Amino acid sequence: MGRMDGKIAVVTGAGSGIGRGIAVMFAKEGAKVVCASRGVQAGNETLEMIKAVGGEGIFVSTDVSDKDAIKNLHKVALETYGNVTTLVNSAGILVHKPFLEHNDDDLQKVYDTNFKGYVWMMQEFMPTLVKHGHSSILNVASISVSKPETNAYMYGAMKAGIDIMTRNLVREFSCQGVRLNVVCPGPVNTNMTPQEVKDSPEIQAQMCRDVCPVGRLGIPDDIAYAATWLCSDEADWVTGSTIVVDGGACMMG
Repeated sequence: MGRMDGKIAVVTGAGSGIGRGIAVMFAKEGAKVVCASRGVQAGNETLEMIKAVGGEGIFVSTDVSDKDAIKNLHKVALETYGNVTTLVNSAGILVHKPFLEHNDDDLQKVYDTNFKGYVWMMQEFMPTLVKHGHSSILNVASISVSKPETNAYMYGAMKAGIDIMTRNLVREFSCQGVRLNVVCPGPVNTNMTPQEVKDSPEIQAQMCRDVCPVGRLGIPDDIAYAATWLCSDEADWVTGSTIVVDGGACMMG
């Protein structure tokens, strides 16, 4: 028996990083997973990883900043599995530069994916989740919701917006059978990690000393374990929660 048996989960950002980690772990724990990602090759690679752990899933190429693409994702999910019980919004982009160098295009790109994409996904899938009942939504935010982070200003602002909106939606939809929670990852080594960090073991070691009391950067599975619990029946009485998974980074100055 898997912790996600009987669940049909749509996971955005499933082509890499945290989204991929969540999609594969959900499948390993028994869920049927609809993997959504802009990158076709990356999405298919995730699907192969799901098959390798004995899981079941499909891949649907999806840009969450495109409302028609989201509608198609919903349509394909229902055509394939007949239902959706779980939605994980993990798609995201990061513009990492000093505040005065952020331009209108930077703001629009981060807004379109990291905020508007989450809103559109929830609006599209919410009627299906309400109809099923005993459903859940998990929005992936960031410790930048509460911990200042240099050079990620637009990213942090959008993540903070998602956090408060998720908790507000609890008042309307948890009484209709849809739990909504947020997970806030700390410094996880993914494709969104700044290149100068990826390229330098010395910088990574310094980050571990200065930022992570547990002594290492996170990996996608660290977040996927929390996501699996939050979306499983074990968390049936958990809604409106913001769970920080950060190796202790928020405890540092």
